[in-house]
Parts: sequence; structure tokens; C-alpha cells
Amino acid sequence: MTHIYKHLLILGFTLLFSYEVSAQFTVSGTIIDERTGDVLVGANIFHAETSRGTTTDVDGQFTIELPGNEAVLRISYVGYIAKNVDVDASSDNITVELAPDVANLEEVVVTGLATTIRRANLANAVSSISSDELRGTTQSQTLSSDLYGKIPGANISANSGAPGGGISMKLRGVTTINGSSEPLYIVDGIYLNNDAIPNGSNAVTAAAAGGSASNQDNAVNRIADLNPDEIESIEVLKGASAAAIYGQRASSGVVIIQTKRGSVGQPEFSVSQSVGFNTIIKKLGSRDFTTETAEAAFGSTGLALFNEAQSAGRFLDYEELMYGQEGMLARTQISSSFGNESTSFYVSGSLQDDEGIIPTTGYEKQSIRANVDHQFTDDLSIKVSSNYIHSESFRGLTNNDNTGTTFGVSMVATPNFIDLRPDETGIYPEHPFNSANQLQTRDLFSNGEFVNRVLTSVEVDYRILQRANQTLNFRFSGGVDHFSQNNKLIFPSELQFEQASGAPGTLIETNTSNLNTNTSALFVHTISANEELTFTSQAGYTSFNNDQNRVSNVSNGVLGTQTNVDQAVSVNVDQTRIFQRDRGFFVQEEVNFADTYIATVGLRGDKSDRNGDVNKTYLYPKASIAWNITNENFWSTDAIDNFKLRVAYGQTGNLSTFGAKFTSLAPNNIGGLGGVLLTNTRGVDDIKPERQKEIEGGFDITLKDGVASLELTVYQKKIEDMLLQRELEPSTGFSFESFNAGEMRNRGIEASLSLLPVNRRNLNWSANINFWKNVSKVTDLPVPAFDVGGFGTSLGVYRIEEGQSATQIVGLDPQVENGNLVTDGDGNPVIIPKKLGDGEPDFQMSMQNEFKIFRNVDFSFLLHWKQGGDMVNLTELLFDLNGTTPDYDDTDLTFKDYQNEAAGITDDTPNGVKRLNLLGISTDQFIQDASYLRLREIGLYYNVPNSLLENIGGGLRGIRLGASATNMFTFSPYRSYDPEASNFGNQPIAQGIEVAPYPSSKQYYFHFKIDF
Repeated sequence: MTHIYKHLLILGFTLLFSYEVSAQFTVSGTIIDERTGDVLVGANIFHAETSRGTTTDVDGQFTIELPGNEAVLRISYVGYIAKNVDVDASSDNITVELAPDVANLEEVVVTGLATTIRRANLANAVSSISSDELRGTTQSQTLSSDLYGKIPGANISANSGAPGGGISMKLRGVTTINGSSEPLYIVDGIYLNNDAIPNGSNAVTAAAAGGSASNQDNAVNRIADLNPDEIESIEVLKGASAAAIYGQRASSGVVIIQTKRGSVGQPEFSVSQSVGFNTIIKKLGSRDFTTETAEAAFGSTGLALFNEAQSAGRFLDYEELMYGQEGMLARTQISSSFGNESTSFYVSGSLQDDEGIIPTTGYEKQSIRANVDHQFTDDLSIKVSSNYIHSESFRGLTNNDNTGTTFGVSMVATPNFIDLRPDETGIYPEHPFNSANQLQTRDLFSNGEFVNRVLTSVEVDYRILQRANQTLNFRFSGGVDHFSQNNKLIFPSELQFEQASGAPGTLIETNTSNLNTNTSALFVHTISANEELTFTSQAGYTSFNNDQNRVSNVSNGVLGTQTNVDQAVSVNVDQTRIFQRDRGFFVQEEVNFADTYIATVGLRGDKSDRNGDVNKTYLYPKASIAWNITNENFWSTDAIDNFKLRVAYGQTGNLSTFGAKFTSLAPNNIGGLGGVLLTNTRGVDDIKPERQKEIEGGFDITLKDGVASLELTVYQKKIEDMLLQRELEPSTGFSFESFNAGEMRNRGIEASLSLLPVNRRNLNWSANINFWKNVSKVTDLPVPAFDVGGFGTSLGVYRIEEGQSATQIVGLDPQVENGNLVTDGDGNPVIIPKKLGDGEPDFQMSMQNEFKIFRNVDFSFLLHWKQGGDMVNLTELLFDLNGTTPDYDDTDLTFKDYQNEAAGITDDTPNGVKRLNLLGISTDQFIQDASYLRLREIGLYYNVPNSLLENIGGGLRGIRLGASATNMFTFSPYRSYDPEASNFGNQPIAQGIEVAPYPSSKQYYFHFKIDF
């Protein structure tokens, strides 16, 4: 009998254990906004112990099955404060209220290569942009255009207004003179290549043959390839104190981009369509000629042509003919998100077709993305991101040139009384006053850029150890960025300027292949010493490789209508190879005591084959501490939800330009035999990275219920061991060499104020106001002052000089003493170089307002104010020199008395004559205030109510209709097309120089989106 009872007892325990293991319960409920009562569609419900999760449906409802008899659910929704909810078997149809997170305290921010932190505990000033902030108001042609006015501390300028992008972004001022000045972009762990590769048009325009040899080809930086609609969030690490985790490539800041990923639950599909058009922001107009002025400007030929046009009543608006197209804009986006508890997918595709305001110009892009997340076991997961992009850009021929061939330079030589249109047989007349007929060039030549790009990354997380109070994880990530870029420019032999050459017809083809690869392997250990004290440690190894090959072919004397570069009388080939290998390590320790004291220390070590000593490791430390005072026991002020003080310090580097450590060889013909000669620049074997040291401090404060939140940061960054170039004694056999020396300093302030003035059921108004200011100074310069951008002192040039701003603009001006003009022995005014302007703004502000009206209408707009920041307006100079300036005959322009005296001008002198008379005496007339107030974005949308969607049926989750615009209004004293143009593209210093650019445009869109 004993063994019978024993078996019965074992059977009982087995049945009991089986019941406990199989016990589960179901919880259902609704997630709503605690203030308005609106349901939250797509809110996340997550059970950490089992990694089970789901999302709310169109009615804000959810259902989830959980093991056991009780559990804790984590409820979260973007823009709301997350909440933990205790549930058990008796929980049925619960209602969970979430509060809006106005201060973004629940937002997760990157603090290490494998760790994140809640913004409430963050010790650095890190700007974040969500997908709604990026694309919630309107569309834009490229991602770069979406960033204007949304990042405190960023100074963004457009290389031109041509379709397809091309911007320069400086974070917290100028950080280098000769190094890389653009931020490091990281997309889903991929180190993105953002080079602006020249198209080779300089072979025809000779733009670099004049006062500046810098690239002026109106190149596109490759960040334009990304599809903004696929981006979930952007984090901007603006200073060294935050960017130190990326070491020697982060002195210009880091932009971390995360794309959208799949969600657990029922499949969700979205289709959106945007169509619109664009127009020129500002027309300058044209000079109204008379018989006298036509002859004075263009001689007897001009007089005859003017009389002919007057008799025929034919005066043409060439701005309308060239820039007057209302280009059509179209974008289609399709995406789907689906998955289960172990695997989720996000798949999207987009088509974009944008026409420019200049006929024959435009931008087309197609892309497809697939992101997959898979949980193999409770301990092992993997994320794979992949993206293919194909784009075609036709950007015309604009910006500076020294041959009169670009559209803009031809335009300034075109009075309204000549006719450059083709006749009935399609033959274009020759331009009587210029080497090119811009209408003929526009219609017959081609400037195409064709890009194929693949971005792929993988991230593997493995939990090695999990105990009650500690975890140890291993993370491996790798990224590949490969693109091929083909630039093909075709100048047919029938073009006016080609006919004048010895070998008519020019073909330029540049093929670029670029491969970036990066990997990192890290260990992350987290231990909770007690309920209040947590340590998070991480350490790892990183690698980065870049391989770029650029081959440019220029063919002259094209045979017939051939477009192959070998079908020509002569072919010149140029090749540029770039190799880079970087290796590094990273260690970091984070300490969190009760979310009250949060301290971080870290160290990055990097070496690179761009350095003189390829085996030397340069160290970049970081440290920060945050004090959440509101979590202290003594805090008793209910009016403030969060008050945090923070301070941070960090160092970053900036690598030397490729090849600076080598003395290059150039091919040469020696006595009829091929050979090589040394170039005039000597390589140096001790070149090292620039070093940037930054300290920042500030505070964050949030009032009760999030009605207001303020983030204030002040910083000082010091750049040492700057990458400079110096002249050498002729006896060395060389003219120049690079070296490390000198110092520069940036000081600034950034403030971001979030407000929730109205938050009612039928009216919600939120606002965000950003303010930022930076002041730069060259504090040590061991070489004489030198110019870094421009066309000489007489026209305005950026000059690096000890004790002065790094962005000062120097020009000529008469010398004055005690208010009197100084003259020489012959009575002529003494002309001296002096600072006449500064390219850096006095400050910038932006204000984003969002209104939600009756729960279904969304209205938002973004205003951007830039105060100060001068530009060198050489477009106006070109108009003056050709006598075609719109205000040439007006007399309203005023100058300083001593300038009038030196130039011999009076109040009655025409404006154009005033400016020309001052040429060589003063540059002040071309250095102009580029302040502006611009309505960046405005949008109005209607969301179809859920009640109507239910009547329609078909599984619809949402329908959204709307209209929007970008750059609708601009108020500026600047006397040209756009106060943001930049002839020199991504050059570190010379951003504010304009030479006949592609004018910027404003866009209008109509939108339709359906979710099901």
C-alpha cells in the first residue's frame, strides 16, 4: 500500500505543477489620453518577463494573453509618459490613461555605443527629432531640407536651390579650417558616407581657375539619398561632450538616425501620395532700358537691338524664361509593418519625381527598405536593416564660372531687349554680349548624376548572463555602405561656346565607387548593488574602412553626336583613390543612484592610417554628471515636476586630409619620355588629428503637468593642433606643407522652450521655441593671416587671423582717422583691408506651433529667424558689370560719407554706378546683411473620424487629407535670390558667398494618406 500512496502523491504534485505551468489569463483594455480622453491608436503593451507584446487597434483597444495569475504590463506611446500597470486574472476591460510627455522625459537617448538613457537622466544637450517633427507638417525634396530650424546650435546653408539637395551643416560653429566640417552620420549603425563629389563641370566653366581653386561644381552631399518617410528618430550629438564616444571622426558632431521597425500585432499598411508644384522664392526683376542706357551699356549693337525690340514691342522676361517653370512634385510612399512575438518586419518603398524651376532640371528617386527583427530565444536576438536607393539628378549648370557658360553668368549679360529664343527651325541665335546662349545651353546640354546605393546593417544581441541583480550582454554590429555614382555632362558641338573652341563638343564622365564598412563588438554589464544604485559598464572594439575610387574623363572634339568619352579628338583622364583604415576601442562606466545622481565616464582610443604614425592610439575622454534635484527627499515644490542640473566634458578628433603625410608624384614628359616629378606640397610624417575639447553645462526644468519645459545649455569648445598649411623656403624644393598648430575657440548658448498653452478636449496648442548663438575666435595662429574662401580682398574674402572671428569677411575700405578720409601725397584715398562683415549669425531662433482642433484637424507651422550673418553678393556685382542690375538706375542706395567722398559719388548717382565706382575702393557694397524671417513649413490636415471609418469598413485605420507648403514667405534685406546660398558647397569656412546660383524655390503640396 505504501508504494500506491507514493505514486498517488507524485501524480498529485505533477497535476498541480502542470496546472501552475499552464495557468494563464487574458487582459483586455483601452488606452486613452488622460486629458482629452482620445483613444491612442498603436500604443505598445509589453510584458518584459515573456517578451510578449501587442498594440492598440483603431479604437485604442488591446487584448493580450499572459502566463500565471498576475503580471506587470509596460504601457508606452510616443510622446506620452510610459506607465507600469499591475494586472491579474480579474483584470477585464481596463482603461489606462497616459499623460503627454511634453518635456520628452521618457525619450530614450543614446549615451554609448551599446547603451541608452532616459532623457530625464541625460547629462548632455542632445537634440532629438521624431518622425512627426520631421515630416508632420510638410514634405521636402530631401532629408537635409527637413532639418532647417529644428536643431538648436545648427547653422545650415544650401549649396544651391537645385533639385536633389546639397547643404552644409555646422554644429556649434566652425570647428576646423582645412579638415572635414560636416557631421558624422550614422544610420542604423552604418557609418554613412556623406561626400559631395564634384561632377567635373569645372573643365568647361573653369570656376576654379580664378581667385579660388575650391570645388564650385554644385555637388550633392549623399545624405540626400535617405528617404525621410522611413526615419523613426534623429539624435544630434552637437558637442564633444556627447560625441566623444565616436572619437577621431566626431569633432563636427554626430547625427544618429534610426529608421522605422516592425511592430507586434496585426499587419498594418499605409499608402500616402503627395503631389504639388514649386516656384521661385524671389525674382530680382530686370533693368528697364532706354535708348540712352542701352547704348551706354552695350554700345551701337545694343542701341540697334533695343530699337528693334522697341519697334516690335518685344521685351522679354528672362527670369521667367529661365526660372519660371512651376515644376511638378510627386511622391508615393507605401509601407507595411507586421510580426508576431518573435519576428517583426517593416517594409517600405517610395517613388519621387520632382521637377525643377528651370526646365530640363529635376530629381527622381526610388528606394526600397526591409527591416527585420527576430528573437531566436529569450537570450538571442538579431536586427537586420537593408535599403536600396536609385536616384537621378539633373541640376543644370549654375554657380560661378570664368568662361561665361553657366546659366546665371549668361543671364546677367542678357538685357531684356535681345531675343535668344530658337527660331521656327529650332536654331538658336548667338548671344551678342556673352560667350553662351543660356537658353540653348539649358535645352541642348545634359548634366546627369546617377546613383545606386545599398545600405545594410546587422545587430546581434546575446544575453550571456542574467541574475536577479545583474546582466551581461554581448552586442555585435556591422554596417556596409556602398554606392556608385556616375556623373555625365554632354556639351554638344552646336553650343555657341563650343563652336568658338578649337575642338567643339565636350563630354565629361566621372565614375565614383565608394565602400564603407564598419563593425563593433561590445560587452555591456549591468549590476544593481541595491534598489537605488546601478552600474552599467561597457567595453568594446570598433573598426572602420573606406575605399573610394573616382575616375574622371574629359573629352574634347566629340565626333558627331557621339556620347561615349572615347569618341573624341582628345581624352584626358584623372583618377583619385582614397583608402582609410581606422581601429579603436571604447570603455564607459555609468552610475545611477536613484535617478538622482547620474554620472558617466568614458574613454575612446583611435588610430588611423591617415595619421603620420599609423600605430599611435589617440585617446578621447568624456565625463558627465546630472543631478535630478526633484528626486531628493528635501524637494517639496509641487509646481515643478523635474529640475535637473548637468555638466559634461569631452574630447573629439578630426583627421587630416587624405594624403597630407605623403609627398605626391605627378606624371610628366621628360625629353619625350614618360616620367614623374614631385609636386610642390611636401608630405609630413608627424601629422596628427585636430583635437577638440568641450565643456558644457546647463539645466532642464519642467513645470507641473508639463505645461512648460525649458532646456538651457552654455558651452565652450577649444580646437587645438589645427590642421594648417605653411609656406616653405624655396631651397627646400617645395612650396607648402601641412602641419598641426594654432587654436580656435567657440562659445555659445542654446535654449529650447516647450509650451502647452492650451490642452482641452477640442483644442490643443503646443509650441516649441529654440534659440542659439555661437561666437568663434582664432586664439592662436603661428602663421600669417591667410584667406580661405572668396575671390580676393577687393570682392570680399574669408580670412583667418589671430584674435578675430573664424568667419570674418575682409574687404577693402578707405582709411579714416577722426572721421576724416586719409589721403596719400597725391591726394588719393588710402585704401586698406579691414573686417567688413561676419558670416556667423548674431543668433537664430525658431518657433514651431501645432494646433489640434476638434480632434480631427491639425494645423502647424514653423518660423525661422536668423539675425545677422553676412553674405558676399557677387551676383549683384556681375549684374552691375554688365549694366543689367534691376535697380541700376535708381538712386536710393546710400553709403557712408567717407566712402562717397573716396568714390566721388553723390546722392543722385545711380545705384549701379555707385557700386561700380566703389569697386577697388570699398567692398562694403557687396557684403550684405543676410538676416531673414522665413516661414519654413506650414500645413493643414483633416483626419477622418473613426465613426466614419467604421461605416466605410474594409479594415480602415485612418484617412488623412491635407495641404502644406515650404518657404512660403521670406523677409530679408539681402539683395539677391536667397540669403542661404553657398557657392563653395561644404567648405568649412566660406559658406556665405553667392555667385549666380540656382535660385531657391518654395513648394506647395497636397497630401492623401490611408492606413488599413
